[in-house]
Amino acid sequence: MDQRNVEVFSAAQIADRVGALAGEISAAYREREVTVLGVLEDSFMFLADLLRRIDVPLRTTFLRYDHRSLGGVQDLQFITPMEVGNRDILLVEGVLETGVPQEYLLKQLEGRGATSVRLCVLIDKPERHRVEIAPDWRAFETTEDYVFGYGLGFQERWRNLPFIARPNKG
Repeated sequence: MDQRNVEVFSAAQIADRVGALAGEISAAYREREVTVLGVLEDSFMFLADLLRRIDVPLRTTFLRYDHRSLGGVQDLQFITPMEVGNRDILLVEGVLETGVPQEYLLKQLEGRGATSVRLCVLIDKPERHRVEIAPDWRAFETTEDYVFGYGLGFQERWRNLPFIARPNKG
């Protein structure tokens, strides 16, 4: 590992949590099909591992949004056009920080007629939430300013790490 990085969650810890989450999600959707929306880019590794372990019928698509400018969601794009009406939706995110974009997405999906909308996140930073939001499922909680690896980027780097790390502060 690069000396500038400090491991926060190991590959083994991640695999254990993904397995546990997949079991909980499978139980929650036992009798129905779920449509899984993966938010790009940060969710891609988490989503891939999670999908392989969820044991219910599902559909998958991706969406992308730009939330950096002005602090709110500026653009929402489904990578594959789809109707969400009358579907159970599971939104899978890499990091839940302020909660502002996720709250917006959940409301948009509900407003488009989804039967249910639930949120699963790899990393939750509850101390940074600016809105009342709680994920239905989360793999890990942290107070770290920046985490990366396992699909999460830091300055568009380090996504390929098999674990989650933070910059070395020393």
